[in-house]
Amino acid sequence: MNFKRLLFFPVLMLMLISSVTSYANEAKPVSADKAFDAVALQIDPVTKKNAKVAIVDLRTSAEYYWVGACAQVEMIVTKDGKEISPYLGKTIFDMKTSSISYTVMDGKEKKAETLPVSKIKTMFKNPVSINIPYQKWDESTQSKVDNTIFKKEIESLASKYDTLILMCRSGKRSSKCEFDFSLFKAVYEIDQPSGKNGKGGFQGTSYKEVYNGYRGYPGRNTDNQKMKSVSWNDFGLPVHIGWKGTKS
Repeated sequence: MNFKRLLFFPVLMLMLISSVTSYANEAKPVSADKAFDAVALQIDPVTKKNAKVAIVDLRTSAEYYWVGACAQVEMIVTKDGKEISPYLGKTIFDMKTSSISYTVMDGKEKKAETLPVSKIKTMFKNPVSINIPYQKWDESTQSKVDNTIFKKEIESLASKYDTLILMCRSGKRSSKCEFDFSLFKAVYEIDQPSGKNGKGGFQGTSYKEVYNGYRGYPGRNTDNQKMKSVSWNDFGLPVHIGWKGTKS
């Protein structure tokens, strides 16, 4: 038998296995809005089937603490003493109108409401994402360094969750992080439905400074960009500032 042929088939098999493994380890993009509903209802964001879902924040601890974390609203307290519990803990802030919109249960019916920020005394929120940094910040070098136990930390979630939704600042770290995806039924990332990364995550992109350097903020109009931002902040979803630990 031809010796070259004997070598060809093992090499071909390795190439096929490698390509399948690479494809399997690509997180599927979903919007922040769908990610919120998925973790609140514990359903797969695409199939809508019951699932054990976790949002995993891959940013550094400093970003998680100072910039803010994905959150749910437990209660809104108005200045006149009214207490409001939004359905699913979901509120959407619109900077242009300086108001928040939400849904409440009126008996068995859902009722949409809008409340001006000027009427709110305080909002009680809790973080809903698990912070597992893909990289850590090194003060001595003023740069990011690899988290050497990242793979171990994220794979340990398989004991409790079967579906992960990855998130970083804009969608780049969530697109390139590596771990054993086969431990989970599904792995998603908050990013463009088109699969073009960099317009999702917690803040999205600054679009080459056209927004004066600002990244995502509630009500930011990115319709005129080639790819609209689908970030958590741009959608106006709840944000918790400060450290409260991680939900696991």
